[in-house]
Amino acid sequence: MSGKPSSQPEPPPLTRNTIGSSSSRSRLLKPCDHTFLFCRSRAMRDPVSLELRRQLARTQAAERRLAETIIYGKVVAKDASTRRVRLKVGTSAAGDDVLSPWLRWQEAGVGSLSIHSEPAEGEQMIMLSPSGTIGAGSIAMRGSYDRDHAAPSTSSDTAVIAAGAGRIELGPNGINLIGDVRMSKGVVEHEDVNIGKDHKHTEVERGSEVSGPPEQ
Repeated sequence: MSGKPSSQPEPPPLTRNTIGSSSSRSRLLKPCDHTFLFCRSRAMRDPVSLELRRQLARTQAAERRLAETIIYGKVVAKDASTRRVRLKVGTSAAGDDVLSPWLRWQEAGVGSLSIHSEPAEGEQMIMLSPSGTIGAGSIAMRGSYDRDHAAPSTSSDTAVIAAGAGRIELGPNGINLIGDVRMSKGVVEHEDVNIGKDHKHTEVERGSEVSGPPEQ
């Protein structure tokens, strides 16, 4: 024995088929035996690495757009002439308000039934961006009641419409109107009898006598 360690045969170099080529040729996969930057440079040119990075970028973009589809906020500014609002949707690290762009607000009715109801300052709304991109396609939708704007009723069988001092309650016992009532134009009838300001009574006598019913 000569005392020298026996030489081990070197493993054959790794090969793989070239991606994107119809040729059956193989290229040599050499180990990264230089600097980190050299290895990274080779990885940047590798088709598999490039595709993985592209897929990662797509996934991150999809997650961002999904997160921006629905964002809650509160009304901080209004423009009644253009029917637009701005919402406070958060607070920055510096403590400043993060505001939405000017948004169209959702209407309660815009067709055969048209309803005007302007959002109130501090009202909770939802900024909906169907594509996940905040911009011209975004809309401010009505939110839910909260501490700033409590529900006008807690009844389970009565619908309530309230605005200022006016209130309408529709329940199992009929309709209840609360507040001053003013009517103009048209005819007011009760059981097919005109009871408006221009109706006439029969059996009218002077003095303290009570007149008859309105004319049919």
